[in-house]
Amino acid sequence: MWCVLRDARWRGLLSMRGAEIAGSASYPLTPSPSPRGRGEPSRNLGPRPRVVVPWSPSGPGAVMSRPIAKPKPRGPSALEAIRPFQTRIGLTYFLTFVEDLLELSYPWATGLAIDGLLAHNYWQAAPIIVAWMLRSMFGCFRQMYDTRLYTSVYNAIVTDTILRQRARGVPATTVSARSAMSREFVTFFEKEVPVIFTSVVGIVGSALILFYYDLIIGAVTALLFVPVYLINRVYSRRSLKLNTGLNDQLEREVDIIETADPEAIRQHFIGVQTCRVKLSDAEAFNWTTVEVLSIAVFIAVLVRATYLPSTETGDIFAILVYVWRLMENLDNVPTIVQQIARLVDIRTRIEGGASIEAIGAEIERGQEEDEEEARRI
Repeated sequence: MWCVLRDARWRGLLSMRGAEIAGSASYPLTPSPSPRGRGEPSRNLGPRPRVVVPWSPSGPGAVMSRPIAKPKPRGPSALEAIRPFQTRIGLTYFLTFVEDLLELSYPWATGLAIDGLLAHNYWQAAPIIVAWMLRSMFGCFRQMYDTRLYTSVYNAIVTDTILRQRARGVPATTVSARSAMSREFVTFFEKEVPVIFTSVVGIVGSALILFYYDLIIGAVTALLFVPVYLINRVYSRRSLKLNTGLNDQLEREVDIIETADPEAIRQHFIGVQTCRVKLSDAEAFNWTTVEVLSIAVFIAVLVRATYLPSTETGDIFAILVYVWRLMENLDNVPTIVQQIARLVDIRTRIEGGASIEAIGAEIERGQEEDEEEARRI
């Protein structure tokens, strides 16, 4: 950026800042005394040269630039505490995905074994045996690995939460409650995310395989997804509101107990009970609605499967099992939505403190502003 300085005041500033910028100009840059005694430049100095000065943060151009405000430091995301573990967590999710695919093959492999046994072809039972053994091996390794991994993740998150929020001056009782909530945050990644993987693979995989067996059966089951989505969209908002109220009560629990006020304690636990009952009622209504719709779809598929032309016994068995598995995984959706809503609120709470480094940077920024104000005065 180039600044064109025409006023004699800037020429005087240039002469004081460095002769190398204006040294080539034969025109004197020092302002002459004014008849009025204000130090204004003389009016009869002739044509003024055009002095072009490149902008520099420390040069004369800096006085003409507007100060750029430093961005306010922000605390780290709760997910940053588990970032060092992301590769290992990804491995557990990959193993879970492989397990789910192997389990998804059970109905098909079982139907194949049934047809083979009826035809005295015993080798057709091999796929179900192999799939079952592989899933058992993957499951054993994953479960042992999960425990070692997520205990380390919990230690990292709870330590970070305590240090950040105590540095901000958050009361110890509140920090204690949020540390306990951190356990639920880790449990979500350890328990709930694999359930989400299993449910998604079970729902999508079963629907695709049902399309393979019969287009009408696949279309009927796919139509079920529309009301399920709409119901759970409304339920998610309700669940988030109720979980926020419940966690507010839990954060105040230690303080209320310390008061030893019988009425306050009684009202507190009545409030906790009310929140839990409302959460349970909302989840039960969601589950029951989806279950009724699932029964209607299952009956329609059952009738259609019995009238399929040239369908073997194993195929009918596989179709019914895939429909059953799809309904079973849909039953998990209300619980998953409720857990996600609870996690959203918990994450907001455990991210409530800025990091120690961010607090230090904020103090340093304040000191710099004070020094700048003092220089102006």
